Amino acid sequence: MYPILCKIGPLTIYTYGFFVFLGVVLGCIICSREAVNQGINKDIFSNIFFWVLITGFLGARVFYIIIEWQGFLNDPWAFIFSNSGFVFYGGVVFGISSLYFLSRKYKISFFKLSDILSLGAPLAHALGRVGCFFYGCCYGIVSNSFLGVLFPPDSPAGFLGVKVIPIQLVSSFFLLIIFGILMFIKRKKKFDGQLFMFYILLYSIFRFCVEFFRGDPRGKVICLSTSQFISLVMIVLTLYLYKKVKNRI
Repeated sequence: MYPILCKIGPLTIYTYGFFVFLGVVLGCIICSREAVNQGINKDIFSNIFFWVLITGFLGARVFYIIIEWQGFLNDPWAFIFSNSGFVFYGGVVFGISSLYFLSRKYKISFFKLSDILSLGAPLAHALGRVGCFFYGCCYGIVSNSFLGVLFPPDSPAGFLGVKVIPIQLVSSFFLLIIFGILMFIKRKKKFDGQLFMFYILLYSIFRFCVEFFRGDPRGKVICLSTSQFISLVMIVLTLYLYKKVKNRI
């Protein structure tokens, strides 16, 4: 693959970081425009977006350390400063928690803000997964079919020395579909929080299914991967919340 996008003098631009950055920028643009349309002060929303983003990345790394605790104990500095090693659901948990407190601070509806951020999240995530593909992390199971990709030996996926399914690109494709669905639902939205709950529900269902095709270390909860277990919890909680909120209308 192409872990290094280009070099400008002493500056090295890594492909993974570039796509993550691009996803954040595009997500911010979409969310900011929607926030303005919803009558939210642009500066206030920018501050909210910034802190949700920071806490989200922090949560994603914290969850990774928890899941790979033994490896962290063996080499903590490598885990803390690694280019990879993020658990998306950790970012969701920390990000939602941060958003709740910020919504209370600025006296803006939590569900209104969560709907806005839910529009940019799947697009940013989709581009981040493209970055994963170029880096070679978050790879799929071994496959000798035409779908199989042989990654360079110095990449996480290439270490196996066999072809694997590029599940990163599959994930990116379905995240774009989720983005399209949310943009469609936005025009018919009946209450604040609806987009947020549809996003969590759609992603959790997709994530539960795609986990069967992931080949990288996943962690285990009984007979499920850690992400599958969290997905089931998120599905149940979201359905309960959706019913509760809808009944209030």
